[in-house]
Amino acid sequence: MTIKDLITRIINKELEKTETFLVGVDTNQAETDLKFFIDGTEGVSIQLCTKLSRKISSILDEEYTEDTPIRYEISSPGVDQPLVDIRQYPQHLGRDFQITLVEEEVIEGELVNVGNSDITLSVLVSKHKKEERVVLLENIIKSTVKISFKRKKK
Repeated sequence: MTIKDLITRIINKELEKTETFLVGVDTNQAETDLKFFIDGTEGVSIQLCTKLSRKISSILDEEYTEDTPIRYEISSPGVDQPLVDIRQYPQHLGRDFQITLVEEEVIEGELVNVGNSDITLSVLVSKHKKEERVVLLENIIKSTVKISFKRKKK
C-alpha cells in the first residue's frame, strides 16, 4: 500500500460518519509531498483539519516504515478550485457558476437547485430574460464558482 493510499484510507475512515468528505489529492511523483482536500456540506473547519492531521501522524508513526521523509497537508479545496462532488453544491446555492460541459460548451448562471445527480442554473438568454437549465453531473468537465465582489441586488 502506498503512503497516498494509506492516508486516503485513514481520512475516509475518520470522515465516515460526518458530513465531510475527501474531494481530491495532489501529490508529486515520488509521493513525498501530498495535499489532501476535504469539503463538507457546511464547509470545513480548521479544527477538523488539525484533528485529522494528528490522527494521521499517530497512525503513520506505527505503520509507515519507509526511511523517506514525507510531508502532507489537509485543507479545504478553496473557492477557486472546481467542484467535483454533488455534495459540494448545496452550500453554493445562489452563487454564480461557470461550467464546461463534455461537448465543450461553457455556460454561466446562478445555481438555483441541486438534485441527486444534476444541478439547475438560471441562465441569462437575452438582456432581460433568464431560463432554467438542468445539467447532469456526468456531463460536467469543470464547474467553478465565479468569484465576485459585487453585491447582488435583491
